[in-house]
Amino acid sequence: MPRQVFDARTILSMMDKAKRIIVVKRKDSAKLKLRMRRYLYTYVAAPDEIDKIISNVKDKSKVVYY
Repeated sequence: MPRQVFDARTILSMMDKAKRIIVVKRKDSAKLKLRMRRYLYTYVAAPDEIDKIISNVKDKSKVVYY
């Protein structure tokens, strides 16, 4: 089962450990999914907030857009 994260700071701290970062954008919201070793963590926010978070990723090869 995926686990939902409700805080942007938590997502930012987990990004370095993620194997893959998946971005799913819709009209009014966007999801950020972090594939970790054991769980898939999801974060739901506005698309512009997700863009700000993605700009802080050090390894851009992990990011996949859907």
